Amino acid sequence: MTTNLSSEMAGIPVQQILPSAKLIGANHVSISSCCGHWQDVQPGDVYVAVIGSEIDGHEFAYEAIEKGAVAVVTERLLAIDAPQILVQDTRRSYGEICHCLAGAPSQRLKTIGVSGTDGKTVTAHLIQSILRADQRATGMISSIEVTAGKEGHALPNKQINPPAIAEQLSAMVLGSCSYAIVEIPSMALANRSLSGVKLDVAVLTNVRRDPDNCHGNSNNYSRAFLRMLDHLNEGGLAVVNADDPKSHFLLEKIAHPTLTIGVKQDANVMGKVLQRSNCDQVFTITAGSESVVIRTAMIGDQHVYNCLAAAAVGLTLNINLQTIAKGIEAAGHIAGRMQRIECGQPFGVWIDSATSATQLANALRTLRQVVTGKIWCVCSVAEGQSKLQRRMMGEVAQRAAGQAVITRTSADPMVDYEPIHQVLDGFDKPESAQVVPNRFKAIEWVLSRAKAGDAVLIAGCGERPFALVGENKWTIADSDVCEAWLYDNSSMLEEKSQAEVETILDIEDYR
Repeated sequence: MTTNLSSEMAGIPVQQILPSAKLIGANHVSISSCCGHWQDVQPGDVYVAVIGSEIDGHEFAYEAIEKGAVAVVTERLLAIDAPQILVQDTRRSYGEICHCLAGAPSQRLKTIGVSGTDGKTVTAHLIQSILRADQRATGMISSIEVTAGKEGHALPNKQINPPAIAEQLSAMVLGSCSYAIVEIPSMALANRSLSGVKLDVAVLTNVRRDPDNCHGNSNNYSRAFLRMLDHLNEGGLAVVNADDPKSHFLLEKIAHPTLTIGVKQDANVMGKVLQRSNCDQVFTITAGSESVVIRTAMIGDQHVYNCLAAAAVGLTLNINLQTIAKGIEAAGHIAGRMQRIECGQPFGVWIDSATSATQLANALRTLRQVVTGKIWCVCSVAEGQSKLQRRMMGEVAQRAAGQAVITRTSADPMVDYEPIHQVLDGFDKPESAQVVPNRFKAIEWVLSRAKAGDAVLIAGCGERPFALVGENKWTIADSDVCEAWLYDNSSMLEEKSQAEVETILDIEDYR
């Protein structure tokens, strides 16, 4: 992706963007456009030799010049006939260049970053709902959607990268937004994909175990989250979960002003659960001498912490507790995040995006708090999971679910059984698990066996479609399959008119 200035602008001197860089082969270089992938280089671009996890961009500097690059941003001297801009970290420089060319949009907004192991997406959406309840124009970059004020909704990029963030934040500025919320995965911090972004508030939801060890070790994992704090503006503020052990340990390393949230530990913003059922929960949020009672459709301890974090952000932005409560309640269900499906059935059905052992354990623990019957869990094998992650998911499913069903997050008819066996490795008694590779049939299997008072958890895909069907390539998500089956098998259908019945899709329509 190429990031560029308006065609009317001649460019920005490299010394202005990267003051510590050293120029080799030229006394002056102005940057009007840049590119981090040599295949996408356009004539006039400055090529940034980004070092990735698998590819070193320095190895393709010659190809970039052949395609028209006028200079190369590099970490080492290269044998090329073009000006070189020598920097310590090309990943950081790439972000700084992209955001400078875009007009530093994060500094023209009140920008809020949300990171952590669990709860990032829900917290980001709660913050957006609170800001909207206070009539504040807000844009958001989350794993579910990208918004830019009242208009402009788009699907998020598969991976966060500097030019995409710069473009999306610029769209928020052009959309007359005053606030921006950015959900930040740990790998984006580790890869310095946030470089060039300045934050006014940084939220750390929690720091849990990283079983995939994709950061190398737990210390690197914790340091990745601390890196978010490097992006805080002078006078910026951090929001940290005091009940989370690792987050609590990181408090002493935070030099910025900090607001803490908690249910168990003393904190600046406290929560207390008053009542909880399988369809809602009631809790208080207390800040100083003020308290407010909130009822949410989403249930579970994790959601209480998400609400506390969002409330803390609202308080830092001078929004009163009553408006904060209104915004939290207005958020309702977040698609694919412990989303309750209600079609009149005598048992509960929830859809969640959990693809890790920690996420699955949180979802099952939440259901056990409100369900007295059997918990049926559809546990999904997804791309990107390691053997360890899959085995741990099996351990969690066997321990916390009454019946585990192992399936896939894909509708591809070609089945690779090895990943499924890796989940079964976590079971002491593998024969107790039901293996149904076809996701349609796996969902139908659990729904057909659940009884009154039971709970069904469909985990793995969340709001993401897992199949395309029909000539029009309809996207099918877990919620579609659940609703179709439940309506097909509900006695309520007998009371509906024929016109109403015809609008309901049969489960066979999806196969």
